[in-house]
Amino acid sequence: MMRLVRAFALAAALLGLLTIVGCGGEEEEGTPTTQATTTATNVGGGVAMTPATQATATPTTPAGGAIEMGIDPETTGNTASTLGDVEDCVRVDVPSPAFDGVSDYNIDVYVKGDTQAPVAYDASVTYDNTKVHIAAPGTDVLIKMPGATSMADTGTPPDTDGTFTAGVIYFDPAESRIPGDGVLVRLGLDIGGSGLVTFALNPPDLSAYASGVGLHTVTLASAQLAISQDCPR
Repeated sequence: MMRLVRAFALAAALLGLLTIVGCGGEEEEGTPTTQATTTATNVGGGVAMTPATQATATPTTPAGGAIEMGIDPETTGNTASTLGDVEDCVRVDVPSPAFDGVSDYNIDVYVKGDTQAPVAYDASVTYDNTKVHIAAPGTDVLIKMPGATSMADTGTPPDTDGTFTAGVIYFDPAESRIPGDGVLVRLGLDIGGSGLVTFALNPPDLSAYASGVGLHTVTLASAQLAISQDCPR
């Protein structure tokens, strides 16, 4: 639930930032609303809380055009400003999988389809926590946005509950400086079981992306990691 509260905080900050960017520095108030809170082969080697209600500005129609955010289970060729071949599924062989708090394999959350540099993103990734956890080293939420501010409860491995949420923002748009397709988040996976794991992004507002031209309409792409077995055909 803390992730949900944090996501709303990012959304509110992002909307405020985009209002300033879009209006040339003039602030504009929104109407408050209440909200509750697949084949390549590659070998690689809760605290319960009561939901809170929060007042947020009514989202405006995305002005930045459509982009894609997705999962790539093969990081080769991926950087902050480049994407290699994006795979739907990759096989990784782990002889004796066991949770030990250390990353065994990395996957990427990428963005594709915007020529501008990002000013903010939110990425909420779901996974099967009986087979993988999110661990360090390997996890990096600032690849495309170095020096940006991470929102509360962002990118704090180990993450073991089945949802990893990262939210990052430049409060000064002039800071944004790595445009184009590339990696937003690299996730280090502590592999503790065998089988097929699907990684997916929760829909907006929990996964969102904004660049200098505004908040974007987002298409989401999932992917799978086949641990010690072949990818489905």
